[in-house]
Amino acid sequence: MKTRYAVLALALLAGCPNQARNESIKSANEGSKALGAKQFDTAITAFKKATDGFHDNHLAWYGLGAAYAQRQEWPAAVDAFTTAAQIEPDQPMYQMWLGIAMYEKQVKVAREEEAHKQNKKVEEVQADLGSIDFGQAQQHLAKAVELNKDMWRAHYYLGKIYRAQDKPKDAATELTAAITANPREAGPYVALGEIYRRWDYSDAAISVAQQGINNVPGDTDKSDIYYVLGMGYDDKANESEAIKAFTEALKRKRDNHLAQFQRGQAYFRTQDFSDAKTDLEAFQKSGGASVEFAKSQATKMLMQMTAAQNAKDHAGDKKPTPEEATKKGGFQPPKR
Repeated sequence: MKTRYAVLALALLAGCPNQARNESIKSANEGSKALGAKQFDTAITAFKKATDGFHDNHLAWYGLGAAYAQRQEWPAAVDAFTTAAQIEPDQPMYQMWLGIAMYEKQVKVAREEEAHKQNKKVEEVQADLGSIDFGQAQQHLAKAVELNKDMWRAHYYLGKIYRAQDKPKDAATELTAAITANPREAGPYVALGEIYRRWDYSDAAISVAQQGINNVPGDTDKSDIYYVLGMGYDDKANESEAIKAFTEALKRKRDNHLAQFQRGQAYFRTQDFSDAKTDLEAFQKSGGASVEFAKSQATKMLMQMTAAQNAKDHAGDKKPTPEEATKKGGFQPPKR
């Protein structure tokens, strides 16, 4: 999902002929230009210069937080967004991004701790989000939607927090609000579809995924939606439609490893062993360490297919009994 930051007019800070303020505005404008060009080091330097020259330049603090967030340096982003929100507490964008940065910081710390515990890379593990207290992040996100109910990303992150807290109804409400506020973003459709699947509401999950496919532009984001669609059909044991959906997911993102694994399983269940073998072998080669359990399942299915093929290939090697051979006219009694 693409990350976008609202461009707030730095002219809002103008109006006072203060040299320090004017220099701060100039530096913040330079930072905004660099941020738009994804020159994050340059942007950070310019925004810091702006805040050093005029501490109350809340737009510079916001821009600084945005630059750190783009680099996923969440602790620094939290500090910058916190200052922006302290200066202008009624700005919903500041409240939203402070909540998001707090959430992402906590998730990153939890994953790093889990990776250390398992002696694995961070990208190879999943953290237990249910054990995290997202209270502060939730407070700022709630403040954002209180100030502006159309802050779709705030609704989306609230939905993620409620999902982690095992509050599926609240999560579904927030994710639905996110879709209503901005129907062109993929994330809420994926998250809502997964919640419906968890409830065993397969038809609802399929319906949400189909809405997402119709509304979300671009191919890459749609890959994950097609995956949810395929899983919805998989839950209903509709193998043909599941295969179609997983195929569409892979067309849009070739490295959607889970879609390849699920399509391979669907082929296996329909006894299309040739296509199943192709998918499962490809999944074994490309799937990362975070899908080790799925890899073991793929290995098991490949072994079963190999055993079945060997049995088929050697079905004619069994030595016939005298009775069987006689019936076939091929048995000759041994000479005395």
